[in-house]
Amino acid sequence: MIIQNYDYCLGCGQQILNVWKGWPHKDSIPLLPRIIDGSCEKCGGAEVLKTSTICWLNYHSEYSTGLPDYWLLITQSQKNKWGLPYFGEANCPKCNNRAILSQMKYPNGSTEICYNCEKCGVAKAKNL
Repeated sequence: MIIQNYDYCLGCGQQILNVWKGWPHKDSIPLLPRIIDGSCEKCGGAEVLKTSTICWLNYHSEYSTGLPDYWLLITQSQKNKWGLPYFGEANCPKCNNRAILSQMKYPNGSTEICYNCEKCGVAKAKNL
């Protein structure tokens, strides 16, 4: 498996991420348009959304049980980071379509890397 890293379109990416909310193991991570040869493959824009600024935030109320009420995908600094949803891209092992590799870091210190395919859903990545 070859893991590739891309830059993504800032304008398109913010539009998509602003409306997407979900638990990462129920909803696939949304596919963002990539910057290829200096411009967005969808809108033609050139502003870059760096993958290092996209992270999972474990968000819950002050009366929470300690388990996450939900995970929120944010585009902020590395502070309070729990994982990287755009760890890289690879072909889905089931259908061979474009899949995002996400790296989940849990409070107990364990790390999990998953494929996120729009067609097949989420599956644990192997042989990394």
